[in-house]
Amino acid sequence: MKHQVCVIASVLCLAACNKGPEVDVKNASGNEVAQAVRQSGVMSSDTMIDPGLWESKVTIQEMNIPGMDPKFAAKMKESIESHQPEASRSCLTKEDVNKPKEDFFGGGDKSCRYKRFAMGGGKMDIQMVCSRDGSTQTSNMTGTYTPTSYAMDMATGGNGGTQGAMVMKMHIDGKRVGECTAKG
Repeated sequence: MKHQVCVIASVLCLAACNKGPEVDVKNASGNEVAQAVRQSGVMSSDTMIDPGLWESKVTIQEMNIPGMDPKFAAKMKESIESHQPEASRSCLTKEDVNKPKEDFFGGGDKSCRYKRFAMGGGKMDIQMVCSRDGSTQTSNMTGTYTPTSYAMDMATGGNGGTQGAMVMKMHIDGKRVGECTAKG
């Protein structure tokens, strides 16, 4: 789950501006999405996002995990809430913008497929379904982006496995905050 949030936030950071190329694929693997993005020209557009120091903040809006011990669920919720004011920072180089790594779109995880992946015109609309070990997790992500900011809502639900139908909703905001430094 944490990996998915990072991947999707990174996708938003590397997205094109409000004009230009678009990507719209359905029922695709991570490798197929990466290929469609490369072929669309979204990643090589002159209106790419600005490289530099980016800051993102995740706000958990809802978390429901049936079957979880209530004491553990309360501790987990308390831990997440105590970290919500914190933002994470990462440096995005010009090379990162121009040539994202091959596994950027989850190409190595064969258990996940994008039911839809649409990006362009300053908007993203993604649905990814992952199936493994008798459980299925569906993530819906919608958001907007510019060369210097992004905002995304993500809803993830799962069923099967040992804990039943899990639901998590979150909001992610990101913005470019300056140049990269040796510290981040």
